[in-house]
Amino acid sequence: MRSIIARLTDARNYAREAAAYVDHIGLAEFSADSLRQHAVSFCLVVVGEACTEAAKGLAEQAPEIPWAKIRGMRNILVHEYWQIDEEIVYNVARDDAEFLAASLDRLLGEIQVP
Repeated sequence: MRSIIARLTDARNYAREAAAYVDHIGLAEFSADSLRQHAVSFCLVVVGEACTEAAKGLAEQAPEIPWAKIRGMRNILVHEYWQIDEEIVYNVARDDAEFLAASLDRLLGEIQVP
């Protein structure tokens, strides 16, 4: 099993990757690029999976992180794939992913490893 540190690091790295995939492009370009859509969606699935496990012990230490929403996004991407709204995926990657990465950076700096 991966450690909490490894999971948070994964989430941070994949959040940054999702943000990079939509950097300097608009929604129309994203919507026309299924490869980019799949890449961003995969990144968000990894973020959700990593955060779901990490949140069990850390949610109180980082209340600014929307742990339940991250888990919910992951669940939609994985279990309700036919309902994926590409605009929501784009907006999450563009507007929220870098904030999450920065929050995870802060959290990683504060965690005491036994």
